[in-house]
Amino acid sequence: MRSLAEDIRSRSEEELAELLRRRPDLTRPAPADLTALAARAATVASTTRAVDHLDATHLAVLEAAALLDGSPRAALDGWPSPCPRDWPSSPVSTGPVWPSRSSPCATPPCCGARPTGWPHPHRPRRARPRPAGLGPRATDLRLPLVDPDDVDRLREEAPPAARTVLDRLVDGGPVATVSSDSQAATAARWLGEHGLAAVREDADDTARLRVTLPREVALHLRGGTTRRRPDLAPPAEGGPSPDVDTQTAAVVLDLVALLDEVLEHLESTRPRVLRSGGMAVVDLRALARQTQLDPDDLRFLLDLALGARLLADDEGAEPTWRLTTLVETWREASTAQRWVDLVVPWTTSLRTTLQIGESAPRALSDDMVWPPIRGLRADVLDVLAQGVPAAEVTTALRERRPRRMPQDAEGVVGSVLTEAERLGVTVQGRIGTAATAVVRGASPEAVEILQGDLPEPVDHALVQADLTAVVPGPPSPSLATTLRRSATLESRGGASIYRFSDASVRQALDAGLDGEQLLAELAAISRTPLPQGLEYLVRDVARRHGQLRAGSVGSYLRSDDEAHLDRLLALRDLSHLQLRRLAPTVLVSPASAPVLLESLREVGASPVRESSGGVVTAAGAVRRVSPPREVPPPVTVAADPPALVAAMRRGEQAAQARALVSPTGPPLPPMDPAGVAGVLREAAADRVHVWLGVADAIGDVRRVLLLPEAVEGGRVRGSVEDEQRTYSIHRITGVAVAG
Repeated sequence: MRSLAEDIRSRSEEELAELLRRRPDLTRPAPADLTALAARAATVASTTRAVDHLDATHLAVLEAAALLDGSPRAALDGWPSPCPRDWPSSPVSTGPVWPSRSSPCATPPCCGARPTGWPHPHRPRRARPRPAGLGPRATDLRLPLVDPDDVDRLREEAPPAARTVLDRLVDGGPVATVSSDSQAATAARWLGEHGLAAVREDADDTARLRVTLPREVALHLRGGTTRRRPDLAPPAEGGPSPDVDTQTAAVVLDLVALLDEVLEHLESTRPRVLRSGGMAVVDLRALARQTQLDPDDLRFLLDLALGARLLADDEGAEPTWRLTTLVETWREASTAQRWVDLVVPWTTSLRTTLQIGESAPRALSDDMVWPPIRGLRADVLDVLAQGVPAAEVTTALRERRPRRMPQDAEGVVGSVLTEAERLGVTVQGRIGTAATAVVRGASPEAVEILQGDLPEPVDHALVQADLTAVVPGPPSPSLATTLRRSATLESRGGASIYRFSDASVRQALDAGLDGEQLLAELAAISRTPLPQGLEYLVRDVARRHGQLRAGSVGSYLRSDDEAHLDRLLALRDLSHLQLRRLAPTVLVSPASAPVLLESLREVGASPVRESSGGVVTAAGAVRRVSPPREVPPPVTVAADPPALVAAMRRGEQAAQARALVSPTGPPLPPMDPAGVAGVLREAAADRVHVWLGVADAIGDVRRVLLLPEAVEGGRVRGSVEDEQRTYSIHRITGVAVAG
């Protein structure tokens, strides 16, 4: 049996590049040579990561390799072998298994395929204690090997309780414990008497029996396969139906208009940012009342805006949630482009509306961040894009990612599907054509597809005498802007209705328009003459607009000496304070009181601070600034796989050239501690001798022929010429399997 390092060295450049693409964790940091690559690939952490990304079919292949443990199919003496005839290639290309030197099958790996660190036949199987849920062999349990035909006959002759216990062991796992005085114990003893199971007293509790099903019996009752459930039927051919695309367009129109309205209300209310992050529940409920939305739907829309960078924390002294500069660009784009701009960030987002803890997550807070949701969402969308209906997505994911499914799979997948339904990615459990293009990474194509399903935007409105404006279709960006700042949306749908009021007209005047400019804009968008009532409303509000004026002041300065205040107003050194006179003895400034006091003292004045009660107090407290934000460490970017493979080839050749050559053994190329530990673990598992290069206290290297027994705690323990020896891993310069 050759080692994984030997197998990796024999691979072509294309195969090595594919290995690095499938397992990017092997490239960070870049291995020095192929030996280091093999050692890293054999570690428990890296192998577990690779195994976690296998689907159910490839996982069964790996389990079969672990069960065979390098033995040929015929080793089971007529019993069905767990090794399938047509091995999928993924376990080979990714490294969890590798083929033996000689394979009787045309497609490797086959008989003699060896698993790496997961799960190793002679090592504690940390990642999966019992591959495929199968127990030990009958010989290991000290049971006679029952003929396969007798297994079927005994199952038919077994009492109902014994048959139930047998079926549960086949499907649920090879080991069970039962109370020694229960009906299940009687059934278990019947199985033990007929050689179908091993029944022993439990070592921890003598009042219970431990029942173990032999591997051969379980394999036979499973029909000669390691799988315990049938494969998922392939999805039906054909893409989404036209009805799905039509309904998707309706959902998109409603979603984009709804989010636009939410952003408009949020801009006017400016909800505060909590110290712990997110939006207060009170502000969320107030915004929900204004928009007449359910808080859960509103939380999802706000999260979409945050992901699309339309919303952000202004990081002020009293931070509030504000719209970003991207909002205007987003509003000017087509409806299809606006929808795609929302969907694309959602597909890769780490945020979810799923309730992780005991209470619902706060809107816009880090409580909505759950990193596993990104990979799960990507798999859900990919399954939907293959034509699988939403009702069968969970079943499909159990086949695609069996080791990465969350504990509450139905609830987590259901939350992703609910978000997809709200977003218009799916309609009635089916994905649309435009959404499929987004999943495939073709966003421009998705915009073009959706644009063909959406109705053409309109640039006019029908202004009526009851102070309403009817828009017969989706409004164009310019029409939406005009109506958004001068009217209030009352209803949305195929035709939207806006209402003019004192408050809405005042909002337009606050934006910088005067009454005549607003009437001119409304006349330009109306297909009918403006009603007289609307003209009276606009002119009346414009006449009263601005009669009272309000502003903000940061501090004030008062003195009975008017001449002293005149001199301060004339000083250029105080121009940054923007002092202005409100009364002969009162000056005001937008600067804060501490800044005003400090600036006056710098020019030789002697001001004192005054409280609201008129009491003269000492100067203000010492100013403090926030510490600089911590800069995260840079992320190491892996090199291009072909270039990295070429560098490792050169490193391997250089290591071989520097190898310590001896007539009594193979060359020992220099290796890092991780590579040494990986080779020693494999040798300990295979019970084979290895040559070590061991450096002593003064740096001299001597060769040792060792039979390793265990590698733990940074040391290797084994025997040298029947004497027990222990060596530190960091003192071993190289290792090679003895020929």
